Amino acid sequence: VKHLLNSAFVFLLVPFIAFYMLKDIELIKKTVWKLTPKKWRKEGIAFLKDVDESLGNYIRGQLFVCFLIGSAAALAFWIAGMKYLLLLGFIIGVTNVIPYFGPIIGAVPAALLAATVSLKMVIIVVSIIFVLQFLEGNILSPLIVGKSLHMHPLVIMFSLFLGGEIAGVIGMIIAVPFVAILKVSLLHAKERFRTH
Repeated sequence: VKHLLNSAFVFLLVPFIAFYMLKDIELIKKTVWKLTPKKWRKEGIAFLKDVDESLGNYIRGQLFVCFLIGSAAALAFWIAGMKYLLLLGFIIGVTNVIPYFGPIIGAVPAALLAATVSLKMVIIVVSIIFVLQFLEGNILSPLIVGKSLHMHPLVIMFSLFLGGEIAGVIGMIIAVPFVAILKVSLLHAKERFRTH
C-alpha cells in the first residue's frame, strides 16, 4: 500500500513539475548556459539536441504503439459485438503507456461493460485484451520503439525488466528513455575521446 501511495504521489507531482519547468524554461536555459563552462557549450548543445531527438523518437514510437493497440481493441470489440467500442479502444490505447499495469487498468471498464451483457462476453473481452497485450509487450513495443531508437528489441525488453526490478512501475516507465539518454551519452563520450 505504501509503495502504491508513493507511486500515486509521484504521478500527481509530475504535472506540477512539468508546468513550472515549462513556465520558466527561458530562465532555466539562461541559468544552465551561464553555469556551463565556455569550452563545453558547443558539445553540450549538440548533446542536448541528440537527447531531444532520441526522446522525441521514443515518444512517437510509444504513441504509435498505443494507437495500434487502441485501434485493434476497438476493431476486435466491434467484431465481438461490444458497445462503446471507440471509447473502450481509446481507454485501452491511452492506458497502454503504463507498462504491464496499464493494460489491467484499461481492461477494467471493458470487463465491467461486458459483465452487463454476459459472462461469455467478459471472457471474450478479457481474451482480446490479453492477446493484444501479449503482442504489444513481446512484438510491437520492442520492434517499433526499438526501431525508433535504433536499438535491438532485446535491449528494450531487458530495460523494461530491469526498470521494473529496480523501481517498480515508475522504473518501467522511465527505463527506455533512460537507456536512450545513456546511449546518446556513450556515443558523445566515444566521439570526444576519439577527437581528443
